[in-house]
Amino acid sequence: MGSKKAVYKVATGRAGVPGAYPTVSAALSAAYEQVPDDSVPVEIRVAPGEYRERVEIARPNVTLVGETAESVRIVYGLGAFMESGDGSGIDGKLGTFRTYTMFVDAADVTLRNLTIENDAGDGREVGQGLALYADGDRLVVDSCRLLGRQDTLFVGPLPPREVKPGGFIGPKQFAPRVVGRQYFRRCLIAGDVDFIFGGGRTYFDGCEIRSLNRNMDVNGYATAASTPEGEPYGLVFRGCSFTAGEGVADDTVYLGRPWRDFAQTVLLDCWLGPHIKAEGWWDWNKPAAHEASLLAGGKLYGPSASMAAWPEWAHAIAPADEERFSRSAVLAGDDGWDPVGGEDEAVETARLSDNGRTLHIKTYFEDEPAMRWRFSRDGRSAAFEGSSADDWLAWRDRCRERLADLLGVSLLERCDAESQVLEHAQVGGGITRTKMAVLTEPGVWMPFYLLEPAKPKRGEDGRALCWIAPHGHQGAGKDSIAGVMGVPAADDAVRRFNYDYGLRLARMGYVVACPDSRGWGERRDWKGQGDDEQLYLRGTCANQAKMAEPLGLSVAGLNAWDLMRLVDYLAARGDVCMSELGCFGFSGGGEQTLYLAALDPRVKKAFISGYLYGYADALLHLNGNCACNYVPGLWRLFDMGDIASLIAPRPLLVQSCEEDHLNGPRGLANVDEQLDVARAAYALLGHGENLAHEVCPGGHHLGVNNLEKEIAWLDGQARKDDER
Repeated sequence: MGSKKAVYKVATGRAGVPGAYPTVSAALSAAYEQVPDDSVPVEIRVAPGEYRERVEIARPNVTLVGETAESVRIVYGLGAFMESGDGSGIDGKLGTFRTYTMFVDAADVTLRNLTIENDAGDGREVGQGLALYADGDRLVVDSCRLLGRQDTLFVGPLPPREVKPGGFIGPKQFAPRVVGRQYFRRCLIAGDVDFIFGGGRTYFDGCEIRSLNRNMDVNGYATAASTPEGEPYGLVFRGCSFTAGEGVADDTVYLGRPWRDFAQTVLLDCWLGPHIKAEGWWDWNKPAAHEASLLAGGKLYGPSASMAAWPEWAHAIAPADEERFSRSAVLAGDDGWDPVGGEDEAVETARLSDNGRTLHIKTYFEDEPAMRWRFSRDGRSAAFEGSSADDWLAWRDRCRERLADLLGVSLLERCDAESQVLEHAQVGGGITRTKMAVLTEPGVWMPFYLLEPAKPKRGEDGRALCWIAPHGHQGAGKDSIAGVMGVPAADDAVRRFNYDYGLRLARMGYVVACPDSRGWGERRDWKGQGDDEQLYLRGTCANQAKMAEPLGLSVAGLNAWDLMRLVDYLAARGDVCMSELGCFGFSGGGEQTLYLAALDPRVKKAFISGYLYGYADALLHLNGNCACNYVPGLWRLFDMGDIASLIAPRPLLVQSCEEDHLNGPRGLANVDEQLDVARAAYALLGHGENLAHEVCPGGHHLGVNNLEKEIAWLDGQARKDDER
């Protein structure tokens, strides 16, 4: 394969994106023409927007990647009952296999961070409508949304013969029936009838399979496999959640039915919602399939997990046979293909709550008891203790002066960085994920994930290179940052914001610590505890602030303190290269990175995304932001650029998005003003080259297209500074 990658950009309207193509198809056509050697990888980067077009990928080694799955939508609306226009097809209709929004007919294609949708409508009115027609080998579909109604996703090949002549009319009607391997990871696939179907060898890893409502006694079928006779594998779902859209009644959806007699559909470590019928499968009136098919499950969870009512011709996978359906076994083929590597990734479907989208947490590491103890110990410590009017007047003057000048002095008590190991799990790519907790002050524990690659990058002292990756808002705390699989609500956050940056760093070879901040994840205050999706995704910063601020504390200060204690823990381990320690954060994680790097010189490099702008526009005007942004007395002393200046001369990369609402009404001008303050400090110290700024298209999200280069730049600058 060629060593050079050709990159093409796509942007609706092309405004502000020099050289970009207006459609995905136009960029692909240019790639086909300009890079005729199909061994050279081609990458198509798609900017946020809706692209109403049909896309065909007929060249191998193509990667089609959007900024985020929610912001990049490729949509079309053809249905099988629509007129073909040329009289072809049964009764002059399009038929199923000419309705696709996207058609992949090549090997080694990757689709990432995209929504691919067929919005033709209800299949009872418009017929089948494919969103994605996938018929290539070694296809990877990662963090995408595939949306439709009937027949949303087809994984080729077609069966050998039609039931009705002309039923397969379309691009592969007369092509050889070659079984391809497809890997779907962290995808949302939605539809109603047979919305995942076909004969491919396909592995669904940590996906959400969402059934939509048709208001019928039999509301739909999730799958319809047509595995060719003699093939060892068909559709394999592992760590997937079978959920239901609004209005879908309980006990109305079949897991699947055999489109052809040798159908194979296997579910392992999956969560089944109450909409799944107790009998699980329907034979489609194909008695031969009772012996020829493999419709099976093993280690199922959720309200419909019981296999007691399954028909006798359905199968239960014994624990001893589960290894046969591992990712590496299913996808290996003759060339040993494994798009991830390592053991099967740990999934959390066994711990999903009754809604199927959030983790059910039994024990919360909340800090209210410690706050109450501190209040009882320190509350009213400056109360009046005199006995005369003159004593009271003197006390009043002193207190007015103290309140007027108040910034706050740390009342937190340092303690040894005591730690405990809570659990271990394996992550794809040979990464070990350990859940731990570290004591940050008496009575307060901070849980965190430690991601450790099998072969981490090492510094010049031979110790592992490490990043701290604090989280922001709307992402379930550390769960999305660490890329925990099998939790649909967290997966939504990943698809929306590229929120799994801790896992991305680990896959680059770094040890990564992903902590829960105060009031988040397993540290939520009692008002935010429970399985409700919004409670799970969001934190209780406002509650923490109302407890902390009357005691002279702030949430921002508490989080910075906790991160400094995490640095203590990493230093005490002895296996972390402290001379190159980094901190990486997006949004609220960017705020934590800002304060930690400004306060603690042990942090040698910093990446701040979606959080560096002037207070007046972004926090005073937009005053509905989270309470963790507000520090009593801070604005009288500093703006954000002044705090960023405290990081100088250490390497700092700031990332902003053009349409990020958090920038305030003046947009990037509000960012540039603060960067100018920091730039002046870097220039004064003779290290102007150590501050970089990247601007990404679209709204509030982490840009990842240049992430590896940017991390390498930070590494290089930090190493140069250490050598100086």
